[in-house]
Amino acid sequence: MGERGLQGRWRWGWPVMLLGLAAAVPLLVWLGWSAISGSSDGTDVGGPVDPSAPGYQAYVDPTPTLLLIHGDGDGLEGVTLLALTDPGVEGAVLFLAPETSTPAGPLSVRWDQAGSSGVADGVAELLGVRAGELQVADDGGWAALVSAVAPISFDNPDVLVSATGEARFESGALALAAADVGPYLGWRNPGESPVAALFRHELFWGVWLEKAALSASPDVFPGEDDRGVGRFGRALAKGRVRLEALPVIVDAGGAVVLDAAAVGEMVNEVIPFPNSASGGNSARVRLLNGTGDPALIPNAARSLSRAGAQITIIGNASEFGWETTKIAYHHVGFASYAEGYRDALGAGSVVAEEQPASSIDITVTFGADFAPVPGGGG
Repeated sequence: MGERGLQGRWRWGWPVMLLGLAAAVPLLVWLGWSAISGSSDGTDVGGPVDPSAPGYQAYVDPTPTLLLIHGDGDGLEGVTLLALTDPGVEGAVLFLAPETSTPAGPLSVRWDQAGSSGVADGVAELLGVRAGELQVADDGGWAALVSAVAPISFDNPDVLVSATGEARFESGALALAAADVGPYLGWRNPGESPVAALFRHELFWGVWLEKAALSASPDVFPGEDDRGVGRFGRALAKGRVRLEALPVIVDAGGAVVLDAAAVGEMVNEVIPFPNSASGGNSARVRLLNGTGDPALIPNAARSLSRAGAQITIIGNASEFGWETTKIAYHHVGFASYAEGYRDALGAGSVVAEEQPASSIDITVTFGADFAPVPGGGG
C-alpha cells in the first residue's frame, strides 16, 4: 500500500475502528474471562471447576500493560502506554506529552528527579492504573526496536526544523532510517504545542505496526516474546489497535493537564481489568452472575470498569434465579462506591455485608433486573 493510500485509510478508517473497538469490548471481556475460567494455572478460587456451574469463581488477571519511556540524560522525550485489551485481538497505544502535569510536577521533571520510577509513579497517579511492565528506550534503543522493518516510510505532515531554521525532517514522503526514529519522535518545532507533536507519534506507530504485521522475520520485535516491547509489539501487530493521545487541556499558563473525565473513560475502555495504582481509590470488586446467562457477564464487567471498579474475581452466584441485583459493600468506607456502581449498572440495591477478613471491598451479584443497553454503558 502506498503512503498516500495508508494516510487515507488512517484519516477515514480510524473513526470506524473506534466504533468497532467500543462495540467489541463486551466480547473482549468475555473472551478474557473464558480464557481465565478455562485455564488450569491455579487461578480458580475453589469450588466447582465448571465455569457454567453455580458457585464457580476465578481470579481475574490484570489487563497486560507496558509503560514505554523514551528518554536519556538530556531529558524525557515521550511516554507511551501500551495495553493488550485482548492479546492478539484488540489493544491500545496511548500517548502522553513529557510536559503533562502531575501533582508533583510535569512528567519531564519527574524524569529529571527520579528517572523511570518517577515517571511511572506520575502516570499511575494520573490514570489510577499502574503499568504491569516498564521499559526505557533512548534513541539507540529505538533504533534497535525498529531495525528489523526499517526504513519506515509514510507522509510526514510537518517539516521539522531546528531553532536556527534548518530542516531536519522534510514534510511529505519520508523514509525513516532506524537511527532517525528516536530523534523524529522526540522532535519539537520551535513553539510547537506538545499536544500537536503527539500526532506524529500516532502516525509513526500506525505505520510501524502495520509493517511489522506484514513482516515474516521472527525478530520483527527484538527481545523476549513474553515481556516488554517484544511481547506487546507482536500482540498489537496481530489485532486492531487504538492509537490516541490522552485527552488534555492546555491552560492559560501553557500547562498540559489531562482531561480527567475523558481519560478515565478511555482508560476503563482499553484496560477493563486494571492493576490499580498503589494508594489509588479503586474498589476491589467480586462480580457474580446471578442469572445463569453468561452473555450478561461482559456487559456488567464493562459497566463496572467504566465506573472505576477494579474487578479481581469473576464468576457465578451460589445459585441462579436472582431477580434483583445486589451491590454489597464489606467495609464501611466503600458505601459510596457501591452507590456509584448501582448507578452504573442502572439496577439493584445497596446493602452492607461485613466481611472483615475479606480482601474484596464490594461484591456485585447481578440479577434479572440488570438489562444493559447494547453498545451502551449498561
